[in-house]
Amino acid sequence: MNFSFQIGKIAGIPIRLHLTFLLIIPVIAYLFGITSIPLFGKTYGFGEVEPSLIRWVYSSAFTILLFICVGLHELGHSAVAMRYGVRIKSITLYIFGGLAAMEEIPRDPKAEIQMAAAGPGVSGILGLGCVLFWNLSSTYLGEEHPFTVLLWTLGMINLILMVFNLLPAFPMDGGRILRAWLATRMSYVAATRQAATIGKTFAIFMGILGIFSSIFLLIIAFIVYIGASEEEKATSISVSLEGIRVRDIMSSAVSTVPPSTTLGEMVNLMFIEKHRGYPVLQDGKLAGIVTITDIQKVPEEERNVTTVREIMIKKIYVIEPDVTATDAMKKMAERRIRRLPVLEDGRLVGILSRSDLARAIELCSRW
Repeated sequence: MNFSFQIGKIAGIPIRLHLTFLLIIPVIAYLFGITSIPLFGKTYGFGEVEPSLIRWVYSSAFTILLFICVGLHELGHSAVAMRYGVRIKSITLYIFGGLAAMEEIPRDPKAEIQMAAAGPGVSGILGLGCVLFWNLSSTYLGEEHPFTVLLWTLGMINLILMVFNLLPAFPMDGGRILRAWLATRMSYVAATRQAATIGKTFAIFMGILGIFSSIFLLIIAFIVYIGASEEEKATSISVSLEGIRVRDIMSSAVSTVPPSTTLGEMVNLMFIEKHRGYPVLQDGKLAGIVTITDIQKVPEEERNVTTVREIMIKKIYVIEPDVTATDAMKKMAERRIRRLPVLEDGRLVGILSRSDLARAIELCSRW
């Protein structure tokens, strides 16, 4: 289930809000509305600003501006990525920050360093800009004015975000910079493994601190640890499949069925041939696909009178034999499907399943 929705586009990039983002806005506004503590010798929060209506207006404005800054941070990454030809699918704002969904991060260390540094760079510029305007505001409006307090708070948090994101905890921005630097001295996989190990070490350290200080730090530590593990695994898989195309690993001997086949006949065929899905051919052309899941939705007593034509999936995702195995794996993951019919010049020449990909990954990782 998708818990995010699109609110617009910037430079052709869809900007999405996750439902958790909507939940955190009033929480942060409330915290800043009731809190007033010193930060680096200046007022932090709006708890002492009166009257209450003005306090809540500024607290809400601060929260919205903060997440706009988070969005700009991700746009910084995306702008540099697009210069290197990377397609940005979307930018989504979550409860703990933003995420730019990129098609694939280039393995050029120079490109990765620039992409990773762009986000913290934007946060740093925003932070310094807010501090500069805070200085002007404090001169003309006074240090206790709510607008002055807003500028100082926003500036400091952006600078803190810059420093935090530059920690060498892969897959955070600093960790990606570390991975890119290591990749100039060793293989990309080895660099990823080393950066992931350092990232997981940082995550454990943050988790221990979080146990004694903040639940938010504990959650961030968990996210960093899982992210480092997943990135390491994904990189190993991607590298192991390099140079392999769909035609190299697909099953060429494809069993097909006509649309007039009854589901009872399909069940018997599946028992004999041990396949979970079959392409459906009509007049030599691919008309659909039928799987065991589709058959199980039909009551057993109706299967002998129900044909494949009535239940087959007609909206089929296909792939060509010269597409890379990595792209095929991504397509399966994005579409949440288990198999792809392989077509060449409109003719069915094979079928690629997740089992085929898993077998190829297992074999290639051993060599």
